[in-house]
Amino acid sequence: MTQRQAGERIVRPRLFWRLLFALVVVLGAFLYISLLSLGGYLLMLGFDAEHTQQQRLLALACGGLIMLVGLWLLRVAMPRRISLVLVETER
Repeated sequence: MTQRQAGERIVRPRLFWRLLFALVVVLGAFLYISLLSLGGYLLMLGFDAEHTQQQRLLALACGGLIMLVGLWLLRVAMPRRISLVLVETER
């Protein structure tokens, strides 16, 4: 290894990290939509008359729980304020 000179700068691959971040966001959105779809499907099964009462009740309970978790995740993911507010404390 050679020592760097004082004038050299370190080049980091910014495009790679931006693409990786975009990939993670798209994957997270896909998984979130899949979770909500599963909850909706279980809720629909809960109202289907072809299944037994026990299966319908279990599907309703699981579907409702999944939808509540999905709404909670949406609430946690959203920012509290749209605009940034800088609050300085007095010294």
